[in-house]
Amino acid sequence: MEKRRWTARWAAKSLSTILITLALSLAANSASAAVIERVVAVVNDRAILMTELRQRARPHLLEIQAKMPTEAQRAAAESEVLRQMLHRMIDELLEAQAAAKMRVRVDAGEVEKAIVQLARSQDMSVTQLLAEVAKSGMTPLEYRAEIRRQLLEAKLLDERLKRQVRVTEDDMRNLFERIRREERRSLAYAPQWIVVQIPADADAAERSRRRAYADWLSEQGRSGKDFAELARRYSDDTATKQRGGSLGMRRPGELEAVIERVAFALDIGEVSAPFRFADAFVVMRIQEREPSRLGSFENARDQLANRVYSEKLETVKRRWLDNLKRSVHIDIRL
Repeated sequence: MEKRRWTARWAAKSLSTILITLALSLAANSASAAVIERVVAVVNDRAILMTELRQRARPHLLEIQAKMPTEAQRAAAESEVLRQMLHRMIDELLEAQAAAKMRVRVDAGEVEKAIVQLARSQDMSVTQLLAEVAKSGMTPLEYRAEIRRQLLEAKLLDERLKRQVRVTEDDMRNLFERIRREERRSLAYAPQWIVVQIPADADAAERSRRRAYADWLSEQGRSGKDFAELARRYSDDTATKQRGGSLGMRRPGELEAVIERVAFALDIGEVSAPFRFADAFVVMRIQEREPSRLGSFENARDQLANRVYSEKLETVKRRWLDNLKRSVHIDIRL
């Protein structure tokens, strides 16, 4: 009888020990899970987990691992990628919640149709397209989810925002001019200059006289006088004056930033106002520039209209999302 009681007590004690050990193990596992499943943001009652964030950012993270040479660079780049992706995921959640309220949906057939069209646009089969996607670290399921998000956003914008966007002729011409200026930064150019030296011991009055002299030279060039002849007669730069102030054909990045800033703003044959460079005032003219690859405004009209439309729509979308954020609870913990 005593032996049976002892055996029962031992069994109870052993069971208690097992339960305590199990509880401690579960607590440890729970603590570990809490670290792994860290909440990086909450949108209303929807949490975004670190594992979700890293999964969405995986293609970018893999690229960083392959390209960044040092651990410090990788860490900085990963931090920025995760920050940007988190804000994108917050925007997507807001859009999804708005779409649910408006009963805007995307079904599986629409996703598959979009993938077929994307494959055709790149002269691929769907299998080939998905194989290319896989190289970036994205599974077919993840790719379809991304296409679904894009289609949902497009439907939502069409339903809610597109009527607010209007493209004008001035919008297109301003964009064309902006693209043209941007392109100049990649084209070779041939500058000429006239240099008006400022003596090292010049006082304020002398510097003012030298500036007035440079102003006069600029006016002469702008009035149609032969710029090369002006340089040969008046420039203080002995290295270039006999060449009519020519600096030769230059690639962007070869000359100092202050010179290139002026050069990129000038059309061929245009003469600049005087600007200060080192210990001199300089007047510049662009003699030649590598031909533009843009083509004419008329030929680019459709592409310009599409780009203006996209840029304006993005501005409207950003404003709409910012307004949505003011009306919901968002807690970012990254």
